[in-house]
Amino acid sequence: SVFVGSFLTQVLDELEKSRKLESGSLQAAMVVASVDQGEVLAVVGGRDADFAGYNRAIKMRRQIGSLVKPAVYLAALARPGEYNLATMLDDSPLQVEQPNGDIWEPKNYDGEDHGHVMLLDSLVHSYNVSTARLALNVGLKNLVHTLQALGIEQDIPAYPSLSLGALELSPLEVTQMYQVLAANGYRSTLRAILSVVDQRGQALQRYPLTVQQVVPQEASFLITTALQDVARNGTARGLKRLLPEGLDVAGKTGTTNDLRDSWFAGFSGEHVGVVWVGRDDNATTSLQGATGALPIWGDVFAHIHTQPLIPIEPDALEWHQVSRADGVVLAQNCSGGEWLPFLPGSLTQAVWDWRPGAEISAFLGQDPFQT
Repeated sequence: SVFVGSFLTQVLDELEKSRKLESGSLQAAMVVASVDQGEVLAVVGGRDADFAGYNRAIKMRRQIGSLVKPAVYLAALARPGEYNLATMLDDSPLQVEQPNGDIWEPKNYDGEDHGHVMLLDSLVHSYNVSTARLALNVGLKNLVHTLQALGIEQDIPAYPSLSLGALELSPLEVTQMYQVLAANGYRSTLRAILSVVDQRGQALQRYPLTVQQVVPQEASFLITTALQDVARNGTARGLKRLLPEGLDVAGKTGTTNDLRDSWFAGFSGEHVGVVWVGRDDNATTSLQGATGALPIWGDVFAHIHTQPLIPIEPDALEWHQVSRADGVVLAQNCSGGEWLPFLPGSLTQAVWDWRPGAEISAFLGQDPFQT
């Protein structure tokens, strides 16, 4: 924890100087655990890692923002007859009337509407409107069920804003959630104590490893593929300049309203880590997830001995070329698309043959521009 805390403190000092923030005004917390065993390897509760008082990593609960989005997409991808990575989602303006008559109208961070976007790109670029509409289509109760499967034990109100992170969790709870995503759908309850022994080394109490498959491996592989793309090309692409070459990872940035909370959660092939940056008075930090929490996460993972992420590919999987611009699946004899994984029976788009003069070669279901 002291090792991790040194990087955390250094980055916070640099952020305060570069953004002309009051010295010591930022706080942070981080948890690092093993993917397979769920062993908590480091817990840093504040910028002073030696402080024995309030531990923000365990006791503090703050809204998690876009860290919740993988659960939205996981709930959708677990329904292969309706959704796949290339399904086109609607990112046009959305208004939802609440039971009290108020109108909830989510906005994208960039203030733009992006029309129809591929499901994969909606997550990679963290679009709010298409994510919210997807959550409503999948069903908020199904989103709650997915979050519970990922290890969130508290009561979760099924409000539309849940889809964009109106859920307060501790960094430790978020680590449990992302441990399941990192472990191919298997949940290992996080544990910091393996056994208690007496002065002679005799075991008084053991805390055995418990593992339960809570997410289908196929859907887990798809969401991991998407989160790898977040780290390569999306909101977390800044990791490229922080991590050594060849260390492939997956992760998600998170930012809450008025830039109060900066989050990053991610995993390598061996470790999962979660970072929160904010202020104790809940004032704005001027930091997004990519500019506050991500640099700390990147520094730590660049300096620990860890393995690159190589997801385990399920047997029941198909690969097809997809036009990233419009989600059209290309025929096998075409080129120029991007290869994406699909579950059997999930290919609902038109398959397009782009040879000169060719027509649509097959139509396998719904209009690709319907959500």
